[in-house]
Amino acid sequence: MTRKEFIPYYQPIIDVYKNEMYGCEVLVRWWFNGKELILPDDFIPYAENSGLIIDITDVLLEKTLMQLSSVNWQDSSAIISINMIPGQLEDKQHMREVVDLIIKSSISPKQIAFEITERMSFSDLDKAATVIDYLKAQGINVKLDDAGTGYGSFSYIQHFNLQSLKIDKMFVDTIGTHDHKLFVLDSIIAFGKKAGMEMIAEGVETKQQSDYLLQNGVYLQQGFYFSEPLKFEQFCIFVEQNKRKH
Repeated sequence: MTRKEFIPYYQPIIDVYKNEMYGCEVLVRWWFNGKELILPDDFIPYAENSGLIIDITDVLLEKTLMQLSSVNWQDSSAIISINMIPGQLEDKQHMREVVDLIIKSSISPKQIAFEITERMSFSDLDKAATVIDYLKAQGINVKLDDAGTGYGSFSYIQHFNLQSLKIDKMFVDTIGTHDHKLFVLDSIIAFGKKAGMEMIAEGVETKQQSDYLLQNGVYLQQGFYFSEPLKFEQFCIFVEQNKRKH
């Protein structure tokens, strides 16, 4: 933390219907001693258990706003998604500081989305609902990440009045197989459509998966089929190439 070794990587989210970039998800990497890249699975569980994940997220957001402002991200309507744990969304004072940081940058709060994982539980749903309403009033969208995999099921969507959900890779992987979880994927999509929700599928790795999702109305997609998570310099090249297509 002191050496600011946690850095953002950016994974593009593609609108396959329009064939253009919808935005990106910010993912953390640990550039240990400036030599070794440590992947999130090797440190995020410890960071979450110790509470340091909150400081890491702050550093990540600060770097992201600085980097993407420098390439005039604010001139587009593209979205920046960043992960939050339930504990962060139960602390209104801290989230006020986060919002202040965004407002001081040149990027609009309307271009920011926070993804809350369903894999960890909230300790106070009412407190979180108040904070989420505050964020939405600032123009910040809150999405349900890992939909269908964890504690809250779809009760979070109702309690927090969420309008966006992310379909977990676990379900995307079942496309083209006989895995019974494919029925869960179809149910999540049906639910999302019925509720009029924005849906993003993550972990898309093949054309077959992408086509199936598009045919079923899930046109916002991310995954290795489009691009792996990219460091800032690589992401800038990806964005420029995407612009030249249009």
